[in-house]
Amino acid sequence: MKHTDLTKEILALLGGKENIKSVTHCVTRLRLTLYNNALVNREKLEQTDGVMGTNIGGGQFQVILGNKVSDVHDEMVKLLNHNEQNSHEMNNGEKRKILDQVLDTISSIFTPVIPAIIGAGLLKGILVFLTSVNLVSNESDIYQLLSIFSDSAFYFLPILLAFSAAKKFNCNQYIAGTLAGILLHPNLVAIMDKGTYMSIFDIPIKPATYASSVIPIILGVWFMSYIEKGLIKVIPRVLKSVLVPLLTVLIVAPVVLIALGPLGTIIGNWLGAGFIYLYSEFGILAGFLLGGLYPLIIVTGMHYGLLPVMFQSLSKYGIDYIMAIGVTANAGQAGATLAVYLKTKNKDFKAVAGTAALNALIGVTEPAVFGVTLKLKRPLIAAAVGGAVGGGIMGAFKVGATGIGTGPLAGIPLFFGSTFIYWVIGCVVSFIIGLILTLTIGFKDIPNKKDNYNGAETSNNSLSKNEVASTKESSLETMTDSQNIFSPITGKVVRLTEVNDPTFSKEIMGKGIAIEPEVGRAVSPVNGVVTTLFKTKHAIGIVGDDGVEVLIHIGIDTVNLDGKYFSAHIEQGDRVEIGDVLVDFNIEKIKEAGYQTVTPIIITNTSSYTNIEGLETETVKEKELLLKIIN
Repeated sequence: MKHTDLTKEILALLGGKENIKSVTHCVTRLRLTLYNNALVNREKLEQTDGVMGTNIGGGQFQVILGNKVSDVHDEMVKLLNHNEQNSHEMNNGEKRKILDQVLDTISSIFTPVIPAIIGAGLLKGILVFLTSVNLVSNESDIYQLLSIFSDSAFYFLPILLAFSAAKKFNCNQYIAGTLAGILLHPNLVAIMDKGTYMSIFDIPIKPATYASSVIPIILGVWFMSYIEKGLIKVIPRVLKSVLVPLLTVLIVAPVVLIALGPLGTIIGNWLGAGFIYLYSEFGILAGFLLGGLYPLIIVTGMHYGLLPVMFQSLSKYGIDYIMAIGVTANAGQAGATLAVYLKTKNKDFKAVAGTAALNALIGVTEPAVFGVTLKLKRPLIAAAVGGAVGGGIMGAFKVGATGIGTGPLAGIPLFFGSTFIYWVIGCVVSFIIGLILTLTIGFKDIPNKKDNYNGAETSNNSLSKNEVASTKESSLETMTDSQNIFSPITGKVVRLTEVNDPTFSKEIMGKGIAIEPEVGRAVSPVNGVVTTLFKTKHAIGIVGDDGVEVLIHIGIDTVNLDGKYFSAHIEQGDRVEIGDVLVDFNIEKIKEAGYQTVTPIIITNTSSYTNIEGLETETVKEKELLLKIIN
C-alpha cells in the first residue's frame, strides 16, 4: 500500500480530520493527540496492512508503523493542512488526566530533540573507542573536531529544547530560541563563571550555568507562552509585529534570569543527582526493578517521564544509566519475540514476529511489544524477567551510556568504555532468558484465518475435540441473535456506497446506511449513552445498552461550519432513549453554504457483528426500523 493511501485509511479510522488535534512521530510510532479516542476504529486500524499495532499512552494515541512512520507523518500533515496543529476544538467532555498532560508535554518537547542527541551520543562513544585503542590521539586535530561535533548538541541543548517547547506551548519558536540564546550568550556565561552577582532593578541575579541545561529553558518558554498570548490580546493589530516580540523579550528574559532559571537549575540538578545516587547505592536493585518494569513503562507511556532525568544526567555528568537498562530490556524483548517466531504455527504471524524480533535486536522494540509480546501476554512476562536480570547486571557494574539512543546493536557505540563487557553480558543474558522462558511457558497462539476456534496453546495443552465442537455450537447460537437500529432522521434512504466521501462509501469507519434528510433534526436510534458530541454538533456518537456503537454524521464536511446552523439538545454523557431529540439543523442554510446534508449512520464496531442488514425502502421516518444487526 502506498504511503498516501495508507495515510488516508489511517486518518479515516482515527475518526477523520476533525478528530486530530496534533500529530508528531518518533522512530516507529505516529503519535497523535485526539479529541476523542472513542471515535477510533481501533480493531480495524490494527488489521490494516502496514500498521503493526496501536497503543494509548501518555495522553497520546499511538500507531506503530515501523520505518515508514516518517513518510506517513508527512503525508498526514499535508492532508490535515494545519501545520501539525488543528485549531478546531471539540467539546467531548473529556478532561485529560494531569499525568497524561504531563507525559504528553514531556514527549512533545523531548522527542523531536532525541535524533540530535542520538547522533551526538554515538559520536561520543566512537571517540571513546578510537582513543582507547590508540587510533586517535587526544591532542590531534581530528580529536578536537570530533569533540566539538559531539559536544555541540549537548552544549546548545537549551536552544533545541526552546524550539520544541515553543511548538508545544504554541508560541513563537524564534523568540523562544532567542531566549535560549540569551542564557548561552558568551558575555553572560563569562560573568556567571566568575560567580559575580548581577542585578535588574536592584533584584539580584544568582550565578548559574545554563549550557547543557534542561529545565530552565522549558520553564522559561512555558512562562513566555502566557506573556506572548496576553500581549497579542491587548496590543493593537497594527503594532503587534513590533511590540509583541520586543515586550516579550523584555518581560520574560529578566524573570527567567532572576527566578525561573535558578529554580530550573535546582530542579534539574536534583533529578540528575538523585537518580545517580540511587544507582550508585542500590545499583542491582534499581537495575532489576527498572529492567523488569521497562516493558510496562513503555506500554503506559511512562518512559517519557524518564527523559528529563536522562537528558539532565547526560548534560551534567556525561553519562546516563537508564539507557543501559532500557537497552538490556530491549534484548529481552528480542529473545521473547524470536521464541514466538520459532514456535507459532500461524504463517502470517510468524512473518510479523520474525521482523519484530530483528527490529528489537537492532533496537526498535515497538513492533515486538505491541505487535507480539503484549498481544500474547506470556512472552511479555518472559521479556520482563530477562530485562530484570539484565538490568540487575547493569546496575551491579554501573554500566552507563554516553548518549540517548537505542539498541542492543544500534547502540553499541554508546557503551564503549571500561564497562563494555558487562553491557554485552547483560544484553546476552536478557536475550537468552527471554528466548528460553518463552519457549518453556508457551503462549496462546494466534489462529490462522481458516481456524474456527479462538487459538490453541503452543504447549501440549491443545483444545479437545469436544471443546472445539462446543465452541462451534456456541457460535451458531449467538448468530441467531439480532439487534435493531431505528432511524434517527426522516428522509430518503441512500446506500452508503453512494455517499460522496470515501471515508463512508468505502466503509472504512464501518458499515451502515445514509439518509438525505427532509426534516432538520436527528433523534436517538437506540437506548444508550451519548459518548461523543463534537463542538460543531454535526456528529454524535452513541453506545447502545447492548454494546452497539452508532455514529450519526450530519452532512459531508460540515465540520467546516464550526457549529453554525446546528443546535444540540444533549451533552456528552447524557442518557438517551429511542426518539429523544439529539440535534436540530437548518437544511436550507447548510445547502446554501455549499455543503451536502446526506447523513451517514455508521456502526463503528462493525467487526463485532456477523452482518448488518439495511432497510430495503426508498424513504424512512424517524423511529422506524433502519438497520438490523446480526450478532
